[in-house]
Amino acid sequence: MKNPFRSLCAGLALTVVALHAPAATCEDPRPLRLALVPLKDPTTQLAQYRPLIRQLEIALDRRIETVPATSYGAVIEGLLAGGIDLAELGPASYAIAMHRGAHIAPIASFRLRAGPATDSTTSYYPLLITRRAAGLTSLEGLRGTTLSLTDPASTSGALLPRKAIQQLTGTPLDSYFQRVTFAGSHDRAIDTVQKGLVDAAFVSSTSVDEAIRRGRLRMEDLHTLWKSNPIPYDPFVHRTQLCPALVVKIRQVFLGDVSALQGMFKDLGMTGFVPVSDAQYREIRALFPSRP
Repeated sequence: MKNPFRSLCAGLALTVVALHAPAATCEDPRPLRLALVPLKDPTTQLAQYRPLIRQLEIALDRRIETVPATSYGAVIEGLLAGGIDLAELGPASYAIAMHRGAHIAPIASFRLRAGPATDSTTSYYPLLITRRAAGLTSLEGLRGTTLSLTDPASTSGALLPRKAIQQLTGTPLDSYFQRVTFAGSHDRAIDTVQKGLVDAAFVSSTSVDEAIRRGRLRMEDLHTLWKSNPIPYDPFVHRTQLCPALVVKIRQVFLGDVSALQGMFKDLGMTGFVPVSDAQYREIRALFPSRP
């Protein structure tokens, strides 16, 4: 005969084990892997983010491994494959990642310092720029000229420009321009215009502000031929499979005491971080409907 007391004890033992066992779906990676979409020269970008990386290492008590990213798409693929735990994305690359089923959640975004091309602290603008000396002063005047984009998954440097050119001219971007190239980052796209390698470029307003702040560009040297509606700035995201206690610590680095990051903020032309949620990117996500 089955002993009911023995069965009860076995059941209680299993319950105790279950209560104290770590959650099977919770991940606590060591090292934590961080990737940044290439907004500018990767070496420069990594050096600028070094204070943030250091604060993450202190708060999380582990090494932060920076995963090299040659494109926005590489960061998206890393998040989808689970090879990246924490990342800075552009708004559109965030929308693309969510559309493709990435298990990620936004944490924070930079609070911007207003500049000559950006008049908001939480939003920025895609811009179409030309050299003033080239005498190209209208969108119609650009028909059949050369254009630089930044990256195929860049919000301000490719995706919204394609949509805008189609809407404004009735012609696909690749047909409207004689030649379209990808510079790889916003600062390189600005350089291609300055050096006369292309006639125009789509770039972010914040990249123009940074080039002006660093003395590489003067606003009066440019014509801005198109400016989008404001869009929310780049989100930092984490994989949702990370352990809740780890996520709390990550969020604290971004949204807690950031006194150790003031030098980084000044160097980047930012003033701090602000919390963000998926809802703030709803308009961008609408460009990439969720899969059924």
